[in-house]
Amino acid sequence: MGDMIYDIEVFQGTNYFVAKIVAPKSKDKPIREFKTSTLEELLEHLAKDILEEVD
Repeated sequence: MGDMIYDIEVFQGTNYFVAKIVAPKSKDKPIREFKTSTLEELLEHLAKDILEEVD
């Protein structure tokens, strides 16, 4: 099996969603956290963040 690039955990609160990204290979931002009111917005933040790091 390959190396782990990201470990992503998503939590749901009463009226918010939180995502925690752990990127062991990233020197600039090894741990990031996002909090939004909708799951769609949270997933957009996650995708944007990962795509920016890969580019």
